[in-house]
Amino acid sequence: MPAFFWWVVLLLLALPAAANNDGWLQFERSQQAVRQFNFDLTFVQVRANQINTYRWLHGVHQAEGALPVKTELEQLIPQDLAGTDTFRRGDRVYYSTPDSPVQVTMNHYIKELPAILFHNQLEIMKLYDAVPGSSTSLSGRTAQLLRLTALAGSRFSYWLWLDAETGFPLRVDTVDVDNQVLERWMVVHLQVKPTLPPELAQLMTAELPGEPVMLPEATVQTNNQFALNWLPDGYQLLSQQLPVMTNNGKMLASWLLTDGLHQISVFVQPGAGVPTQAYRDGATTILVQPKQQVDITVIGPLDVELARRLADAVQ
Repeated sequence: MPAFFWWVVLLLLALPAAANNDGWLQFERSQQAVRQFNFDLTFVQVRANQINTYRWLHGVHQAEGALPVKTELEQLIPQDLAGTDTFRRGDRVYYSTPDSPVQVTMNHYIKELPAILFHNQLEIMKLYDAVPGSSTSLSGRTAQLLRLTALAGSRFSYWLWLDAETGFPLRVDTVDVDNQVLERWMVVHLQVKPTLPPELAQLMTAELPGEPVMLPEATVQTNNQFALNWLPDGYQLLSQQLPVMTNNGKMLASWLLTDGLHQISVFVQPGAGVPTQAYRDGATTILVQPKQQVDITVIGPLDVELARRLADAVQ
């Protein structure tokens, strides 16, 4: 009996670890799906009272030769109104708007898509637990729920619904500590194709800017008048405060914080005589807080109380 008892105890202790490992395997499969599949899909993005619809084309081009080279191609097209047409070829992302030259940046994914699907899994594992949930039906497909639960209460969590057959993400919810949905990304039509979508084939031969346009470097002095004396758990300072110019006047100091997945910006500008203002756009908080003749602005995926604490940390 004692031996059986200890066997049961060991089995119960192993179950959470097994479930966690299964969750990360499911997550890895979903990340591979958005990288390796040829597909044509339509998704909606819901923030507060705004709903935007996009068409997302993705494919992998394989060049012939002794050493085959694979190149990812994708395009993001707004469906609701005329806007920016975004496309990617390898590690170059291009933005095309009517009557303007094509702009190019360097990135391994299109930033308007859910970042959780593209960032390094090892970095994400430092911030979240992966817990599989129940199955349901989405867009006529069987979907498996996967909860990425934040290890720190100050960070938002993600609920992903993955296609049971392919592992493809069908829905991504960003939720707060009370499991209230702040943003929702949801596929409404998905077509996985055996070959590269023809609309993307022309991207391989299209003449596009090769390198991002680099602005001339200016000689600046780090402004030591202000300091940021506190960072949220898991965040690091990505760039030191530098005086820059904006349309609203001179910026006295700025900081960019990152936890490897999200970014928070903190700005200090001359005071405009406005009271404290806080807005929420989906999972993004925008806080403007006056303090001793200056205005401190905090923008990022954090709750209002944490934004206020960051603003108070500016000395």
